[in-house]
Amino acid sequence: MSLLNNFIQVGKIGRPKGTKGLLRLNCFLNDNRDINKFQKFYLEDETIINIKLVSFDKKSPLVTINDITDRTQVEGYVNKYIYLQKEKLSPTEENEFYFHDLEGLEVVDQQNEIVGKVSSVVNFGAGDLLEIYFKSFFDLQKLIFLKSTLKKKELPLNLNDHFSYLNFIS
Repeated sequence: MSLLNNFIQVGKIGRPKGTKGLLRLNCFLNDNRDINKFQKFYLEDETIINIKLVSFDKKSPLVTINDITDRTQVEGYVNKYIYLQKEKLSPTEENEFYFHDLEGLEVVDQQNEIVGKVSSVVNFGAGDLLEIYFKSFFDLQKLIFLKSTLKKKELPLNLNDHFSYLNFIS
């Protein structure tokens, strides 16, 4: 399985809670409840698992895996990342993008010169940020982003005073 090309990481399994096989989940989806919209999840070793959101505690959502109800049996899943097939994700609207669609895009200026590449999209709680590696120093105060052209695998920049906003779906 090629995890990078066909799959997207959507969470990390945490410690067990209690004795009945419940596990905490660090969910990377926009809404933790979206876990129950999907049937199959994948581990890095290609193992297919079924995850069901059953509850929440103060720290995180609580899930079961493959209907296992024994704490000892679920402990083998702790600290494993879970993945979904990209094709199972909902299609995006115009000017909406999944983070993984933006990562790796080349950044071009108005002269169609490649000035950098999107390294990652991060959110530290105050909003979504694009991490861009520029080929050389660039005046970031003058950067204004236009609609991304995903088919061309590039992110155009406009250095005018007009904004065109990107909407992100994580």
